[in-house]
Order: sequence, then C-alpha cells, then structure tokens
Amino acid sequence: MIAEEEWYTPLSQIPSIVQSKRLSANSGICHDISFRKAQINALINMIDENYDTFKSAIHADLGQNNFFTKMFDVGSTVSAAKFVLSEMDEWVKTKDIPTSFPVNTALPFKSTITPTPRGVILNISPWNFPFALALVPVLEAIAAGNVCIIKPSEHSMNCSKVMARLLPQYVDPRVVSVVLGGAAHSTELLKHRFDAIVFTGSTEVGKVVATAAAQHLTPTLLELGGKSPAIVCDDADLESAAMRIALSKFTANMGQFCCASDYVIVVESKKEKFVELLKQALVKFYGIDPKQSQDVGRMISIRHTERLVRLLEDPTIQIVHGGKYDVKEKYIEPTIVEAGVNSECMKEEIFGPILPIYTVPTTDDAVNYVQDHYTFKGKHPLALYVFSKSEKKWKHIINCIQCGGASINDPIKHIGNKFMPFGGVGTSGMNSYHGRYGFDFFSHYKPVMSVSNYSTNPADPGVWLLFPPYTEQKMKAIVAMSNLPDFCRKVKAIFRIVMPAVILGIVFQYPGIMNAILEFNIKTIINAVLSMINCIGNYFK
Repeated sequence: MIAEEEWYTPLSQIPSIVQSKRLSANSGICHDISFRKAQINALINMIDENYDTFKSAIHADLGQNNFFTKMFDVGSTVSAAKFVLSEMDEWVKTKDIPTSFPVNTALPFKSTITPTPRGVILNISPWNFPFALALVPVLEAIAAGNVCIIKPSEHSMNCSKVMARLLPQYVDPRVVSVVLGGAAHSTELLKHRFDAIVFTGSTEVGKVVATAAAQHLTPTLLELGGKSPAIVCDDADLESAAMRIALSKFTANMGQFCCASDYVIVVESKKEKFVELLKQALVKFYGIDPKQSQDVGRMISIRHTERLVRLLEDPTIQIVHGGKYDVKEKYIEPTIVEAGVNSECMKEEIFGPILPIYTVPTTDDAVNYVQDHYTFKGKHPLALYVFSKSEKKWKHIINCIQCGGASINDPIKHIGNKFMPFGGVGTSGMNSYHGRYGFDFFSHYKPVMSVSNYSTNPADPGVWLLFPPYTEQKMKAIVAMSNLPDFCRKVKAIFRIVMPAVILGIVFQYPGIMNAILEFNIKTIINAVLSMINCIGNYFK
C-alpha cells in the first residue's frame, strides 16, 4: 500500500486549485484558437524534450520497455496531439445550418451552431497507460477551449510525479493543474462542481464518480471495463487469429488493458489446433522463459499480482501453457487456461496475462454465451473481436452482441483509428472521445438564430402567420406549410434520380447549349434554361 507521502497534494489545497481553474475558464483565456494550439504544441515539446524521463518512469512503474512507451503510451499521446492540431481549424468553425418552418418566415434570417467550451474539466486517470490516458483527453479538452485538472493514479507514482513536475514548465498553469494523491483526493475533487468529468477505471468506481457528478448535473465521460471476448469461428484463419489475439492480450501491457482480449470463445472443432497455435505464438514472442524477455512487463502492484495468482489457483481451470509467477517481482507468466462457466476467471475482468479458452459447439452458441452471461445481464463488453472470413457471419455476431466497439480479424485496431470514437456502452462506459469525438464531448454546440426583420406589418407573412388573432385561414396555411418538408424530401429524392438523365437528355436535344456556355452566349443559355424548366415541368405533370 502506498503511504500518503510528501509528493501528495495537500487536501487543503484542492478548493483553491479548483477555484483558480474556474477563474481561468471565466476569463476566456482559451477562447483564442492560437492560444489553444500553443498549449498543445507545448505539450508535444514537453514529451519530445523529456522522452527518456518518461520512458524511465514507465519502466519503474510497469516494467515496460521502450516499444510500449513509444507505441502505446507516450508516442500515442504525441500522435494524438498532432492529429488534433491538424484538424482543429475545421472543428472550431461556426457552421451555417438550414432554418425550418415556421421560423423561416421571418426573412432575412441566419441560423448557425458554434462549438463553445464547457469550462473546467476534471480527468481522473488510471495507471495502466499513465501518460496517454491522462493527457489525450486533456489535449482534446484544450482544443475545445477548456481548462483542466488532472488527478493521475497514485499507483503509477513515478509517472504521476514526472507529469506534475514537467507540465507547469511547458503548459500554462492557468490551463492545466495536476493533483497528486489517492482515493481521498478524488473524493475531495468530486465534491466540487465541474463542467465535465472524465474517468477511466473500474465499473464500480465509475458508479461512484457518476453519483458524485449527478449532484451537480455534470456530464461524464466514463471509460470503464468489461470482459471483452474474442470469438474464433469455424472459418477463421487460425494461425492469424492466434498471433493477433496473443498480441492484443499480452503485448499491450501484459493484459492490463481495458480493451485486451479478456477471453476466447472457440468452436469445438477448431479448439485443439487453435490452442496449439496460440502456444507457439507465445513461445515465438517471448521465448521459453518469458521472465527474461524485455517484452514482458510486470504487474502494477503486489496486491494485483496476488489477485491474479488466486485466479490461477482456481481448481475449475486447467493450465495448458505458462502458469508460473513471482509475487515479489510482480511477475505473472503469459498463461493460457481452459475454463468453464463457473471458473473465477470467467466471472470478472482479468486485467492481466491470463487468457481463458472457452469451447462451444457452434458460433451461435458463442453468441448465446455472451448474451446469457453478460449482455442480457447488463454487463456490456468494451470491445468485441470476431475472427471469420465470412462478412455475413461476423456482421451477425456484432449485431447480436451490444458492445463499445469491435474489430474483425485483428483485435484492438479500432481504438487506434483517430477518425473513430472510443467509448463503452452500459457498464463498459458512457460517451466517447478520440479526435473529433473528444472535441465534441468537451464542447457545447451553441445554436444561434439571428433575424434582421423588424416588421410589424400584417402583410409580412411572418407577422400574419405567427401573431394573433389565429383565424381558421391562418391555421390551414400553417398546416399546409408544415407539410412542405415531407413533400420537399420526396421531390428531392426524385430529382436526385432523374435530374442527371434529364440534363443529359437536354444537352443532347439542344446541342447548341454547350457551345453557348463555352462562348458565353447569354441569349442561347437563357433559352436553353427555359427549355429545361419546361421539360422538367412536363415530367412532373
């Protein structure tokens, strides 16, 4: 257990930290787009200039190597920041939108929507990707014009201390603050009003965060857990499935990853071959003694290691590969087990390098298992992975199983696509972020309609229709005009189909039109247009 040491932020300072961020938000400091970009660029510079420091902190906390740092954590943070910078000019634009009846009778008018900052954002981040999950939501929030408080995990102590020390040296302290500490600090922070809260962690703690947020009606972005299944169908490429499942389960932080393949469901006819290929993949990746491999990280704590050991000691499972552990060194060997319905590892999210194999007769039985034991009970997986060469088959599976997101034939790839949202559903989360979706969550889209018509003349349709007295004639006119959108939709659909053919026909019927356009012969163009209108009118008679 981590003692409350001097590096924790004093609880007494939290109210003043929150208040300072409220003052910053109210001052409009982040309204200027160039200022937002400067803060995101400063964050990139912080990482570039201190990469070795970040790498050492990750190794100290998680035992992870440079590949993990570059690919999954620090490197992915820089990549996300650069993507946001490349796209945010488009995101921040005020957009013109159509105006519907009856408000469109007050000519002239203009309708727009503008993304505006929510205000002060709290991000309570976890230990498994200590920099990415702390900083990516924050840089998206800054892009939207917000100020932020980060409360990183006390379990990744070295990473949290590095972040708290370096951030104020690069990013304007009025924009981002870091609060160091444990559960008491999160509890104290949640007593205060925020304009949005981000939490990544367990479902149980997510409920606590949501309850606290509800006291202030604060919107929440909850990235929670869940047992994410990998379903291997009878037509899957087994070698490819084995290698990619092993990669998604073990390489990404030794299973300490919310989107890791939590367990595998494989059809009975393919189980033996699949398990053998999976064992071969682990030996190929990590060698005969994985403990000596630089690609095998450690568990975050002794307590977490002991929890995983208890899963390995469950008499209802059969270990078919691996199974060794060293609690003092926080080491669990990448392990494959055969599990049953009542096995402990099938009841809770594993969050470690233990991969259960559950066998079913058919693909439909795989779907039924996930539905009966999880989704129908309100326990939704954060991710779903299906291995099949049949598009019809995998589409059927993902349509039957409610989940946060899915990847077909290659696990976890969907969360790396910056144009796609990342988020859960039900018990696996609420709302989403990554790229544009993060910007949208951290923004309030403010609708504005401006009218430049000051008429009070009853001859003006906008005045005649909308102001009393309401006569039968007015009511009929309003009803008739209310039906126009449906009529226009039908006409628009017809136009989309017939117009290309009509235009081509007219061009061929009146070959002089092209020459007239090229020669800019106004008279010929007008005659051709009138002919086109006549043709279209005859078509709809």
